[in-house]
Amino acid sequence: MRHFFKLLSLTATIGLFSLQALAQQASFQDTIARIDKLFENWNTDTPGGVLTVSRKGQIIYNKAFGMADLEHHIANTTETIFEAGSVSKQFTTTAIFLLAMEGKLSLDDEVRKYIPELPDYGDKLTIRHMVHHISGLRDWGSVASISGWSRGVRTHTHAHALEILSRQKALNFKPGDQYSYCNSGYNLMAIIVDRVSGMPFAEFCKQRIFEPMGMSDTQWRDDYRKIVSNRSIAYSRSNGVYLQDMPFEMVHGNGGLLTTTTDLVKWNTHYKNPVIGGEKLVNMQMQQGKLNNDVIISYAGGIVINNYNDYKEISHSGATAGYRAWLAYYIEPDISIVFLSNEGNANPGRIGTQVAEIFLGERESDEPMLGTIVPDEKSLQAKAGLYRCLRNDDITELEVKDGLLRVKNGQVLQATKENTFFQGSTRMEFSNNKFIIYTSNGDSATYVKKEPFKPSEKDLQAFTGTYNSDEADAMFTFDIKDGKLRGFRSPDTYFYLTPLYKDTFRTNNGALVEFKRDKANKINGFGYSISRASGVSFEKTK
Repeated sequence: MRHFFKLLSLTATIGLFSLQALAQQASFQDTIARIDKLFENWNTDTPGGVLTVSRKGQIIYNKAFGMADLEHHIANTTETIFEAGSVSKQFTTTAIFLLAMEGKLSLDDEVRKYIPELPDYGDKLTIRHMVHHISGLRDWGSVASISGWSRGVRTHTHAHALEILSRQKALNFKPGDQYSYCNSGYNLMAIIVDRVSGMPFAEFCKQRIFEPMGMSDTQWRDDYRKIVSNRSIAYSRSNGVYLQDMPFEMVHGNGGLLTTTTDLVKWNTHYKNPVIGGEKLVNMQMQQGKLNNDVIISYAGGIVINNYNDYKEISHSGATAGYRAWLAYYIEPDISIVFLSNEGNANPGRIGTQVAEIFLGERESDEPMLGTIVPDEKSLQAKAGLYRCLRNDDITELEVKDGLLRVKNGQVLQATKENTFFQGSTRMEFSNNKFIIYTSNGDSATYVKKEPFKPSEKDLQAFTGTYNSDEADAMFTFDIKDGKLRGFRSPDTYFYLTPLYKDTFRTNNGALVEFKRDKANKINGFGYSISRASGVSFEKTK
């Protein structure tokens, strides 16, 4: 009888373990189903991608979706190679850090020590500034687009990028004054690795990073014409139709890493168990940038450092042509999330966050809890209008609609006091026809109100003529058409300019054109500003 009760007890215990195992299995299957659902719209008629998730070094999810090649009907697999966009940047900094650890360079060296072709801007521009995107360098791709030769239209090389940068007579801002994401610094760092190591940047990374890490399917796209087995074709969708959207360029270091999700999982393991460079390299990668005003930014050594529900998140997104990428590592739970795609319309950061939410819970909002008020209409109307940022070329227009102050055609600003408003976690303090924004990291910027400019057709005549830019290698001609100021760039590009405030216009594509006057008050040139390139100089031809 005693043996019977022991057997009964053992059977019950085994049953309990079985129930727990079944529950765990059911929970895991539910997790897989939730992830699968994120990609349910990718099929044999669409591009797609690969998602790989690992925990404590073990891959727990690894699936491919959609097609690698729509023309030849080849599906993506977990071995498909994609281009990683700006996820690539952390490998460029790693190459620089390895050389620094060997004493072959210092992060605080002036860039012109290695690249004397750059102009002397009067302020010390260092490698460290470029690592953290606080260099003030204009983005060479933005400048190239002014002349009509944007990335993807012309096969640019590092020689092209360096030639464009060598023509720039000014920076966007003094090095260290602010953060502005810039590819130029990363192309220059690749050139520095070439010159300091004595071998091509791509070969240096192969020998010093990829091979030691076991990343056998990873290489730089230093020549887009090379045959790469298992490489997917990148696509973007326009008007419901997929078109090829490949990065036909030789520049790399800013992007251009050809890799797989499983290779990137291997790379993430070095945060826990460094294979190259040891803890010193990891610490250099994790060092966040600091502005001249001592504000610490989230951008570190080619990676972004954030918190996700009290977990430290190391991440970066990527986008080049029609390729998209997301790489994230969460230190405490030891989880990696890697997403690579050949669907140009995918949002990699959003997909990465959705996957993280499944494992780590919904991201807690960092927006402050606000006790909102509704200021009177007169007070709100006084704040409406056009504002120009004193630090960069940002233009913000505020309007009052339905009794609320909002960014024109955009987000409502929440008022906590008569002159204090919040846009998300950003605080805005109004006073005397200006406002100052304070971001969550403690940085600030001042916006000044501008009087709207409503020129007559006669007034517009002063801006007509032909203008040349050595910096952009471009020529624009302005005339009057249908009562509006119209621009022309050879061979066939026409655009209109909308007046904003005195002598300042906005083009169809959102560029800012600020005309300049000589001592006789006559127009003699203008500064042309687009994303990542401010005040590119044009002079009026006589």
